[in-house]
Amino acid sequence: MERGADAGVANRRPPGSLAGIVTVNPPAWMRSWGGIVALALVLAMFGPYGTFLSMDAVPRMAFWCASAVGVAAMARTGHAGLRLWSIAAAWPAWQRRGVAALIASLPATLWIMLLFGLFTRVPMGTLNFWRTWPQVAITTLVFAVILGRRDPSPPEAVAPAFTADPAAVVSMAAPLVEAPPAPAADPAAAFLARACPRLSDARLLALEAEDHYLRIHTDRGSDLVLMRLRDAAAELGEERGMQVHRSFWVAREAVAEATVRGQAAQLRLTDGTLVPVSRTALPRLKAAGWLEAKATEG
Repeated sequence: MERGADAGVANRRPPGSLAGIVTVNPPAWMRSWGGIVALALVLAMFGPYGTFLSMDAVPRMAFWCASAVGVAAMARTGHAGLRLWSIAAAWPAWQRRGVAALIASLPATLWIMLLFGLFTRVPMGTLNFWRTWPQVAITTLVFAVILGRRDPSPPEAVAPAFTADPAAVVSMAAPLVEAPPAPAADPAAAFLARACPRLSDARLLALEAEDHYLRIHTDRGSDLVLMRLRDAAAELGEERGMQVHRSFWVAREAVAEATVRGQAAQLRLTDGTLVPVSRTALPRLKAAGWLEAKATEG
């Protein structure tokens, strides 16, 4: 059983729950898509929107699984596309998810109509797009929330264990020898090891605030933890990076290019992520020399 040090960090389940007792710890993508499939099975059981009467059990289950996976994939693709747009990248996470879900609901409606025609043998031309779209839009919003929100618990303090090993007891009669100073630890590595152990060997690129959560971007992927951006920025300090926007902290070595258009600017990171720079942070970046060698005029 794993409790204690593993409790409350990213990709770990809260202690005391059934998932915390089971030693199998699936990756984040499996948990998110597993939630989508589980919701699809519940919908197949109750058969809303007339599917209970128009389909048998097996076709109804296949219909809802195909519908859920397709709609969720469209919602995630739309959200990923908005993150590449510098204007949308500055939006709060809930706003990006909502807009992405509404955009994805349009092709998703066509997908649902196609599946409904295949499983019920009703001609697709007899189905009304604008009567179907509101129901699909609501379902797409639900799927966007499931894919975009995870609930990691805050870290628990673990008391150091008392040792009764006699060898660990320092004799008072022995002369005290001053130990050499330990090398300074890398704040970014220490932060990743504490907040996101599975990415402890990665290189920290940026931090992004998403509601009450914090998305940690590294060169080996990203993860979501329960933490405030200002607390993480204070822990990392200003030597390794800087908060360039109310929703973003960026490591200095992760900046590949900076684009400045008058009082507006954005940073392109080494992984291609576009990060907006607020007007209040732009003078600080210039004073710190971030834009000297990497800035391009828009």
